[in-house]
Amino acid sequence: MKDALLNLKQNICTFSQNTIRDETLWKEFANNTIVALMAGGLGSRLKTVTDSQNVHKTSLILPDGETMIEKTIKLYRDAGITNFLALVYHKAESIINVLGDGKKLGVTINYSYDPEPPAGKGGAVKNALLTGAIPSTSNLIIHNPDDMIVNYKGNYVKDIIEGHLKAVEQGALATVVVVEETPYQYTGMSVQKGLVKDIEMYPPIPVPTHVGVTLFSPEVYGYFDRLFDFGQKMDFEKVLFPELAKEQKLGAVPIPNNCWIAVNNPKALDELVKRLEITTNN
Repeated sequence: MKDALLNLKQNICTFSQNTIRDETLWKEFANNTIVALMAGGLGSRLKTVTDSQNVHKTSLILPDGETMIEKTIKLYRDAGITNFLALVYHKAESIINVLGDGKKLGVTINYSYDPEPPAGKGGAVKNALLTGAIPSTSNLIIHNPDDMIVNYKGNYVKDIIEGHLKAVEQGALATVVVVEETPYQYTGMSVQKGLVKDIEMYPPIPVPTHVGVTLFSPEVYGYFDRLFDFGQKMDFEKVLFPELAKEQKLGAVPIPNNCWIAVNNPKALDELVKRLEITTNN
């Protein structure tokens, strides 16, 4: 089974090494960048936890006293990006109560309320573009704050920006941040002629997986105007990504598999808490 999975990986997943760049290049990109925090969803799979605090899942207070959205902001702030836009809808007041205008975190935070009725991630971004909350000349990093980047060795922000800049050189307008493989949630089996030949618990499936982080150059904004409308709930991953991929204008940059936790259910939340405890104790 391992050999078959390795062969699959070699066929569908290859990356070029990022070239060593002048520091000024990625810093120039960062200085003209807004980080948009997708924080409008219902988070229904964490409802039993969030209801106890009456908050949006990204403003759920963790055992260390911080929230996922604050941790995400600090990740970019510590790399020099200080302009943020929270795209809010469900339990918006709980996010605003935590973040305010950003001064306590040393950043600037503005807010864009999703249109009514909610039009999905694509509609939320289009709305922010139309209102000027996302300037038409700014670079954009969209990060779902419940997609936590943890224990990254090195400069995560610098690495993903350099990956995007390399993709732009090849014609890309957007770049997805991915892990190269994710663990299968069940017992994996190799079956031949009805007989199990091999078994592996939670085998790594070598299919590049989006980690909820995307970098956009301003030239992509016209796609939001053309592809999305406020009458339908549409996510840009489902609508925009296939369009860009077809045109070979979508790049990808990998991060280590163990640096991403998608906190979308109680089990994943427990895993995040454990990882944070290990980091604190070390």
